[in-house]
Amino acid sequence: MTEGYLVLEDGTIFDGQLFGANIEKAGEVVFSTGGVDGYQETLTDPASKGQIIVLTYPLVGNYGIADEFNQSDKIHANGLVIKELCTEPSPYYHGGLLADFMAEKGAVGLTGVDTRELTLKIRKNGSMKGKIVRKGADIDNVVAELKRIDIDTSVSGVSPKDVKKINNHKDVCVAVIDCGTRMGLYEVLADRFNVIRFPYNAKPEDILATGAKGLIVSSGPGNPCSDELKETVDTVKALFGKMPIMGIALGCDIVALASGAKILPMKFGHHGCNQPVKIKGQICMTAQSQDFCIDPESIDAAGLEVTQTNLNDNVIEGFKHKMYPIFGYEYHPEGKPGPDDTVFLFDDFLAVIKGVSQ
Repeated sequence: MTEGYLVLEDGTIFDGQLFGANIEKAGEVVFSTGGVDGYQETLTDPASKGQIIVLTYPLVGNYGIADEFNQSDKIHANGLVIKELCTEPSPYYHGGLLADFMAEKGAVGLTGVDTRELTLKIRKNGSMKGKIVRKGADIDNVVAELKRIDIDTSVSGVSPKDVKKINNHKDVCVAVIDCGTRMGLYEVLADRFNVIRFPYNAKPEDILATGAKGLIVSSGPGNPCSDELKETVDTVKALFGKMPIMGIALGCDIVALASGAKILPMKFGHHGCNQPVKIKGQICMTAQSQDFCIDPESIDAAGLEVTQTNLNDNVIEGFKHKMYPIFGYEYHPEGKPGPDDTVFLFDDFLAVIKGVSQ
């Protein structure tokens, strides 16, 4: 493998060996905690768009690559940084090599990195831009570039362009504003709902015209306060009182903004499949790709009630509206990929819809 670097915008350099596609790529450097699995799902999650993901688990690729783990048809992450790349994966899934998968999908990775040191740096200084480059790159030019550029995390690039009806032969139909979610959400919804999928910029009247009984606002990449999502926030706000609403991850922040709450950037976010959240007196493990959180000082004025908190840092992870059947969850309750401790929240949402409809 060719030698390369991860260069951070403050000039810090981490040495390693390049794998995957023969390219150089910049992105927002974040660390993701968890266990031995989930690397393929994380790479192909549209919420990873624009990110260079640092995996804290030291050995990556040890069970190979299999199509069943893809959360979309491409790698959305801008890069992957790991401690050790497995070149002889388990034959259990009859899958291929992670390096070959990334090369095929046009994504670059860096192995041999001290990911513990890198994670500690991000925890101390916060998420920052970085670029994976070949050995011999002009570091000063790379740092100047990182300070100058904006990373593309736009929802418009990952949200579907058209409306799609998905008949799962269920009694209740929900609309989904798809801001770039992963396939796992639709797998969970298929067990409970018929679905009408809308792009992120759907109009409220178009959603109402379908007769859908509830609305789910999905996960996705980027900043919920961005200009491109103002229309989405307005659409959700227009549907308050018209149907039950559930916001997931990015969608949670969109629903909170529609309620009048304020959204704050997090220092280094929550990424990974082992985030503990207190729900109804129980501790549930959750999968998260969270870079923004709700300002707790804005909750009361927005008419919201906190229902869930993160046990690591006490960040708000869930809320309900005091007046309307509206709920928000900063994590992925579908648990695909990740723990399925919180899948019951979709059953709760179905019960709410049936109660409102009757």
